[in-house]
Amino acid sequence: MSAINRIIIAGNGFDLAHGLNTSYEDFINWYWGQWGKCLLHSQNKVETDGLCSFRLNDNIGLAGWYLVWGYYYHTRHHMSDKEIVNIVKNDSVLCEFHENSNFFKRISSAIASKCWVDIEYEYYNELNNQYFKQPQTLNKEFELIKKKLIEYLSYIQDLIIKESILIPKLKDIIFAPVKINEVAISARPQLVNFLRARYFGNNDIWDVSIGERLGFNKDKKNLNSINEFSKNWGEQIEHLGIESVLDQNVIPEVMLYPNRLMLLNFNYTNTADLYFPQDENEHYWFPINHIHGKISDPSNIIFGYGDELDEKYKEIIKLNNNEYLQNIKSIKYLEAQNYRKLLSFIDEAPYQIYIMGHSCGISDRTLLNTLFEHKNCISIKPFYYKKTDNSDNYIELIQNISRNFTDMKLMRDRIVNKTYCEPLPQHN
Repeated sequence: MSAINRIIIAGNGFDLAHGLNTSYEDFINWYWGQWGKCLLHSQNKVETDGLCSFRLNDNIGLAGWYLVWGYYYHTRHHMSDKEIVNIVKNDSVLCEFHENSNFFKRISSAIASKCWVDIEYEYYNELNNQYFKQPQTLNKEFELIKKKLIEYLSYIQDLIIKESILIPKLKDIIFAPVKINEVAISARPQLVNFLRARYFGNNDIWDVSIGERLGFNKDKKNLNSINEFSKNWGEQIEHLGIESVLDQNVIPEVMLYPNRLMLLNFNYTNTADLYFPQDENEHYWFPINHIHGKISDPSNIIFGYGDELDEKYKEIIKLNNNEYLQNIKSIKYLEAQNYRKLLSFIDEAPYQIYIMGHSCGISDRTLLNTLFEHKNCISIKPFYYKKTDNSDNYIELIQNISRNFTDMKLMRDRIVNKTYCEPLPQHN
């Protein structure tokens, strides 16, 4: 089969680009806000959720919660629940506040000092921390945070994620033709086979392009472009092969549409799904792979750490204690079919990778290494974030991507250089 496919990797930055507050910092801020709502209506001297607890002092009646909220809300310029909670946490006259989870305390401290946190990375660090000689404690705390995160993202999805947030320019990029200057030099033979089949015709149903499936090829301008191309370059191609015009910038876009697209969604939300055809008849051509599960099925969500290449992981294996492996992604993948479906897709034909909003940090190193160094990978294109001061995170992305390679020569060939990359479109 002379095909080229494309994998769209959607990470949390994809949701952020759509104006969704789905960062871990947003989640922690929401968490404290929920505590505010809980205490405002509390009828108990003690409130706890396993991670934290608040206990009214003995000389304070149950109305104390309500009176404090009323005072701060109405006299301090309508402070938010989170802001009031921060005051109450330090008000020893009113109550006692305890963080019952050392792991959650670490996450909260990271938010306070750095304004960001990678919960999965922090989990792996704590797993290697001498404090957790019995990892059951850490796993229980991690599970509580996971449940809270699912609750928060469910709220976001039900309230905000609708077709109205879609970005038209982003859709054009996802379904765009293959660009020749993005293909690795070592992958030129696969590109030549792909174009030769397109030019000379191929009746194999499996080689139909997404352009044909979505009707892009019916445009009269596209049909004329093929005729013009054949008229101007047909003789040369007959004698020297289609590879002789690869760098002439003359191959019509209609010949360059990939065959299949896979959405590899690392998010638990369905924002990215809205860009792919939902018709079951198109499922083969446009598979949606929620590699870490989705919030509509909480029991199958994978939330943990995935770096088998790390030296510390080898030490964990030697401990011969399955509790340490409870939240290791590469093991959790075996509970569902998503990982096998991904392997089948990348074995099928050469493929491009578009990285949209995934930091490519080492929390997913095992899976990303499999994708990036596979023999069928022909290019890796990161869509970077452009900041308001016109700076961007392209280099940071490349640095992260490089950590997922063991072959640096291969890495330099496959990653698309910045000249041909572009920012990830943002929702207005």
